[in-house]
Amino acid sequence: MGEIFYVNCPGCEEQKGPITTHPGTVGIHCSCGITATVDIDAQEIDEWWTREN
Repeated sequence: MGEIFYVNCPGCEEQKGPITTHPGTVGIHCSCGITATVDIDAQEIDEWWTREN
């Protein structure tokens, strides 16, 4: 099994995870309205944006 890591939401700073490393794209959707993609190699937020309602 892959390594497990966590990232903080860039909107509210709430910790998100666990995220497991595996091939493919990983994204998070926070309840504060932020959607983000996660750079698995760097184990940090890659790009993020505020969702529209």
